[in-house]
Amino acid sequence: MGRVSAATPTRRIACEEGFSLPELIDAVDAFMAKHADREPGLASLIGPGGRFPRMPQLLDPELRIADMDRAGVSMQVLLLNSPGVQIFEAGQGAELARLANDRAAGWMRQWPDRFAPLAAFAPQDPDGAAQELERAVRSLGFKGGIVNSSTNDRYLSDTRYWPILEAAEALDVPIYLHPREPRADMLKPYLEQNLQGAVWGYAAEAGLHAMSMIMAGVFDHFPKLKIVLGHNGEGIPFYLDRIDNRYMAMNRGGTGKLKRRPSAYFRENFYVTTSGTNWAPAVRLCQEVLGADRVLFAIDYPFEDGPEAVRRADAIGMNRADSALFFHANAERVFKIHAATSS
Repeated sequence: MGRVSAATPTRRIACEEGFSLPELIDAVDAFMAKHADREPGLASLIGPGGRFPRMPQLLDPELRIADMDRAGVSMQVLLLNSPGVQIFEAGQGAELARLANDRAAGWMRQWPDRFAPLAAFAPQDPDGAAQELERAVRSLGFKGGIVNSSTNDRYLSDTRYWPILEAAEALDVPIYLHPREPRADMLKPYLEQNLQGAVWGYAAEAGLHAMSMIMAGVFDHFPKLKIVLGHNGEGIPFYLDRIDNRYMAMNRGGTGKLKRRPSAYFRENFYVTTSGTNWAPAVRLCQEVLGADRVLFAIDYPFEDGPEAVRRADAIGMNRADSALFFHANAERVFKIHAATSS
């Protein structure tokens, strides 16, 4: 069926929408005032002696709902925005994650049709992180977990973090792999051209994290694990054929230590959202490469303009069935969100 202009969607679920809380922002400021040298990437974005941005949209649910209504967004999947709790010592990180989850749970209880939170956790304590993920999902009704890429310059491919992945697979919930600036051991060339942020470094960091998980055999150990990547998969869908081609060549036509080709894991264990990237050619490529059932609408609120993101997404042009998948049905399935009866 050819692409046509779809009818205006009856429901839009935006799937990478940042939130925070004043206590966490204060803690980030206090940490950076003493330990900026431990987080040079974050320090470069905040600026010398600077304070973490206090955007009111991150903190105020009523302001957020008004913005959603203006943009025509029915529901947001909430993510604790970078750096989350991952810069702190384990105990403080776990305490802040629990506080953030309880705060988001309060939003969801008051506005159950508008907010679907993902659980923050502190990977610094993998067992504790797994327990907090389980608490948030089983007791609070959360829809998955959120990790802001590297923790102590390590990725989820490191086996020390696998209790978190084991918990997510057992709970049958996804982990959203959200970007942050490149790891300290990789930062220098990005800083030289001011590329450490969203213009390039975020995608490079999160994309490398995802590829590291694939190449480490994470999905051979956890075959039902679901990972969500924003920004149209951080560019990976464009390179899948090249990745397979060169990986197979490196392994003389075999799959090396993996059971399957790298692209098989990406197509079966990953979903992508269009946060910050509702650009028709990129979205269409992701739908063609991965399938329309693996691409979810997102805005990246409040860092992107909501009405403009919706306008661009509406203008992509797709058939009615794919439009329903894109704007709400995929999110309902992946995050187990109750389907609206009117959709």
